[in-house]
Parts: sequence; structure tokens; C-alpha cells
Amino acid sequence: MNLNENRAWGIFTAIALALLVGLLFQQGYLNTDFLFDSSESEEERRDTSAEMHPLGEECLNTHDVAMHFHPNLIIIIDGEQIVIPTDTGIDTETCPGAMHMTHTHDDTGKIHVEGHQVVDVPLEVFFDVWGVHFDETGIFDYRGGNITMTVDGVESDQYQNLLLEDRQEIIITYESG
Repeated sequence: MNLNENRAWGIFTAIALALLVGLLFQQGYLNTDFLFDSSESEEERRDTSAEMHPLGEECLNTHDVAMHFHPNLIIIIDGEQIVIPTDTGIDTETCPGAMHMTHTHDDTGKIHVEGHQVVDVPLEVFFDVWGVHFDETGIFDYRGGNITMTVDGVESDQYQNLLLEDRQEIIITYESG
């Protein structure tokens, strides 16, 4: 066998092997889990921090509002309470010199929910305005552990879909796995 024949057989073998691997992958006999960290599903890796609920884009330039109430939010990560920043949702890139309909004035966890019309406001709006991830898969960059949420002492699976109400006590707890 000469050098050209060896080269041709090498190319043929490589193409045949690539086709075989492709066929096995397509038929479900192979997967790419070994290429990626498969400990988390695609849903667990999803990050909502850059998304904005349409209500989060509404800006309040005046205090002439039809709706104004205050739920309270507590976030506990691995036993440590997280401080919700003062002025979250005030004077942002989306609402310069104004406030979003969900915002804070201090770091107590008291969320101000205000609007020029009365609408149902899900908890997702506050997290979108804050710019951090929150849903049933986790909170902030924490995923893969155990997340629970209680509302007025009762466990809830509504997470980001929870409709905010006056004087609600919302406690989100995340424990690493």
C-alpha cells in the first residue's frame, strides 16, 4: 500500500466514523451529557435576571396613584437573611428620575406596589426590576438546592407568579444541596 492509499483509507475511515457517531447520536444511543455539566437541567440553568415583565417597564413620575400597598419580602439563603437594597426600582435605566411600580425606599424588605391603575402584580415584577433571578428553580445564582416560599405562614408554589397583596409576609428560603 502506498502513501496515497493510506491517506485515502484514513479519510474514508474518519468520515465513516463521523457518520456512525452522528447516526448513533440521532437515534438516541449517544448523548452529549459528557460535554456539559448535566447535574442541572436546562430549566435549572435558566436565568430570568435580564428579563423584564411588562409591568416592570411602567414608570411612575407622580404620586397620583390608584393603587398603593405594601407586601413584605424576606429572603434567606443557607440560613442567612439577605438584605434587599434601599431604592431598588428607583431612578433606573428603564425609569430615570422615576420609580417602577414595585420598588423599595429602605432595606427592610417592604415592597411598595404603586400604579396609576389597579392591576394584579406578580412577585416576578419586583425581581425583574431588581434584576435578579427568581423562580421555582432558584434565586440569584443559587440553583440545584431546595427552594421554598411561604406566604403568611403557608407554603406556596406560586413563586414568581404570586400575586402581591397588602401586608403579605413572603419568605423565600433557599438551602444548598
